[in-house]
Amino acid sequence: MAVVTTVSLDEAVKDYLTYLEQVRCLSAHTIRSYRNDLETWRLWLEEQGEDWEETDEICVRGFLADMTLRKMTSSSVNRRLSSLRGFYDWACLKTDRQDNPFRRTKSLKKSKHLPTYLTDSEFEQLISLTGEDFAGYRDRLIMEMLYSTGCRVSELCSLKRDSVKGNEVRVMGKGRKERIVFLGEAARKALEEYLPLRDGKTTLHDKSGGALLLDWRGAALTDRGVFYLVDKYASQSGMAKKIGPHTFRHSFATSLISEGADIRMVQEMLGHSSLSTTQVYTHTGIERIRQVHRQSHPHGRKRKGDG
Repeated sequence: MAVVTTVSLDEAVKDYLTYLEQVRCLSAHTIRSYRNDLETWRLWLEEQGEDWEETDEICVRGFLADMTLRKMTSSSVNRRLSSLRGFYDWACLKTDRQDNPFRRTKSLKKSKHLPTYLTDSEFEQLISLTGEDFAGYRDRLIMEMLYSTGCRVSELCSLKRDSVKGNEVRVMGKGRKERIVFLGEAARKALEEYLPLRDGKTTLHDKSGGALLLDWRGAALTDRGVFYLVDKYASQSGMAKKIGPHTFRHSFATSLISEGADIRMVQEMLGHSSLSTTQVYTHTGIERIRQVHRQSHPHGRKRKGDG
């Protein structure tokens, strides 16, 4: 029997996103992810001719199969399932919905591939491609800060001009948890070169909202803008590996672990709530050591006939 409710899916989603913003105080970036996931679910239901009040576990399995056929990564699928599981939990409390069809759907097993990271020479190659105009100085600062601090791109774009004091940067992370990260010498120099140009953009008509990173019009730079510019430099470099803003975060953590940094300190600098999330970089560090051994030690090299 269909569950009777007076709330449409659009109304329920709108109320749920308001709850996430005003009660749970989630960041705009996180809420945007929830909105995208829920919109994808709405469109899929529409294509299948299903109604959200009547969705059951069979419907959920169909949605999961569709995501699998689209070759989505396990992390993307799991994030979407988590979003919908949370939404239906809320709907069971706030509407006439009686059950959560996502409650018994298990998350996919995460793939074991190690995160992509940049070597020092690859990073320097990207930096060398930046120009001597406003965009060039800004882009150099963006890459230096991502590499120096390990910030997420959303955290970087949310920085205000006064978020930086000396070599310390005050960052608002996930769950509105604040932490301090640090600028290296190269990042500090890039900041000093960029700030006069940045401030020149706000002299007449300030559209920045106090943001540190601005686009050519003087408005705050968006996450999408950073993705675009990193992709541009990656294409110009001719590197075979796929590079995005998160690659700099992986590179930051990998470098620290490889140099012997305590994993709990790395966890703190990355803003991870769980140590298990940080532990992937210990495997990355071990792999780098293994590669050095293979390349440098005479008995580490692979001989002909070895399996």
